[in-house]
Amino acid sequence: MKKILLILSWLLCTTTMYAQSVKRVEIPLPSASSEYFTIPLQKQGVLLLSQINKNQFNLIKLDTNLETVWNITGTIDGNLDYVKHSYDGKNVYLLFSRYRSNVFEVIKVNLGPGFVEKFQIMSVDRLEVSDFQALNSSVFIGGLVNSQPIILYTDLAARKTKVLPSALKNQAELQSMELDTVNHFVNVTYAVGNKGKNYQLVVKSFDEEGTPINQIVMDTQEDFAMMNGRLNMVSDSTQIMFGTYGHKNSIGTQRGPTSQGIYFSKMLDNELTELKFYSFTDFKNFFNYLSEKQRLKQERKIQDKRDKGEDLRLDYRFLVHDIVKQGDKYILVAEAFYADYRYNNFNNPYSPFSSWGSGLYGSPWNSFYNPYRWGYGYYGLYSPFSSYYSPWGYGNRYYSNSQTFDGWIYTHAIVAAFDEKGNLLWDNSIPLKDVKEPKLVEKVQASIKGDQITLTYSSKGQIFTKTIAKDLTLDELTPKQVDTQVEGDVVKRTTSDHIDYWFDNYFLASGIQRINNDSENLRRNVFYLNKVSF
Repeated sequence: MKKILLILSWLLCTTTMYAQSVKRVEIPLPSASSEYFTIPLQKQGVLLLSQINKNQFNLIKLDTNLETVWNITGTIDGNLDYVKHSYDGKNVYLLFSRYRSNVFEVIKVNLGPGFVEKFQIMSVDRLEVSDFQALNSSVFIGGLVNSQPIILYTDLAARKTKVLPSALKNQAELQSMELDTVNHFVNVTYAVGNKGKNYQLVVKSFDEEGTPINQIVMDTQEDFAMMNGRLNMVSDSTQIMFGTYGHKNSIGTQRGPTSQGIYFSKMLDNELTELKFYSFTDFKNFFNYLSEKQRLKQERKIQDKRDKGEDLRLDYRFLVHDIVKQGDKYILVAEAFYADYRYNNFNNPYSPFSSWGSGLYGSPWNSFYNPYRWGYGYYGLYSPFSSYYSPWGYGNRYYSNSQTFDGWIYTHAIVAAFDEKGNLLWDNSIPLKDVKEPKLVEKVQASIKGDQITLTYSSKGQIFTKTIAKDLTLDELTPKQVDTQVEGDVVKRTTSDHIDYWFDNYFLASGIQRINNDSENLRRNVFYLNKVSF
């Protein structure tokens, strides 16, 4: 209770208004292992979640001015960790579990009155969680049991749980789960089969009762296969899907599937009526992240292939965001990433001699960097069972004596617009400079206002922005330090920094900072939350 009162008093005393619509909240961190999670709620404000210990969590609801609305401390069963949240537009659902456990607790957060309800779920044993979604008291937990993907469905009101049927005949990977709050569906994407000609991308839609209501099957097309997909319901009978495609002969290889470009598909009554492919070599601004010398060299390679009637084969993996419908256009944002490795001679990457076991992050079992902390391994909010998001492709997911996965490196992000028939209207891009994350997360955020789009990401205590209008650049990539709140503050270190799109033209920048202020004789370690407008 003393800690909660301290946090509340700090929030009331230290929140300060800045110019350019910037406001900041700081929460002192009692230890290096303290964690805070930011849950944006659009115009309903924002939730700050912290797990105080193995039996307690704390929630602080802030309004859009970052003023405290309410504060709640809740309890969970011992030794359960926070996994993920889901927000259906009305309530927030928090999932707590353990790695390969059969015990889950779901905390339903009623945002208006500010109270929580706790539900315990018992499931099949040794479930490895890969995703979590909730919709109007219906909970969907995706994962893997004995190398088979399953979807666990729970009706919280009736307190009934069942495993949803997949009806997939071949080997399958659970790739993603998406929440459709407009149509009240959960869309689950599977990659089925591990060889080119047998490979399919299957999207199954479930309603709030867990009933299968729709299934879309994307077969390989000549030399190409769909690597991932984002589904949009246009009407009861019409769906469109965007994603990346690649060469089908890369599926099942050690490297794993890679992307050549973007596809657009349109289905009427689940029958494919339109399918269009756009190679990244046809994009106007795709290679702008390269140096001028590298870009010109790449363009020469592309032209040499075109002179021979061929397309230059590319080797990218992309993280595709939710598609934004704006009037009669669809806006797509996707980030290019690849796995980075370090080499060592240790069998155990968590030994006290490993870099994960010392330095900034302290113990190798520091909860934030425990590889099983969220049940996702090192994969972030993407299925660790999908070879597309695995650093080892179809190879070994674990460590070798000589090579250890050391995080994800992002090179650049693309933004592209398509009309309702899937025609590419324009494209643009933003370079991601020296961005490396231990978990695969969406780094670039987009604020869309008419034809003007502000692309934003954070890295090493700076916020980078680029403003575009279609394929034109209005403001070049500009870095800006995250503002602190006391004159004379010097940020000595920033970790775990992130930026989220919030609402209108506002973003939420958050992270952990160590700050010195000699004039005030202050040394502080804080979790910060900045409201920022560009």
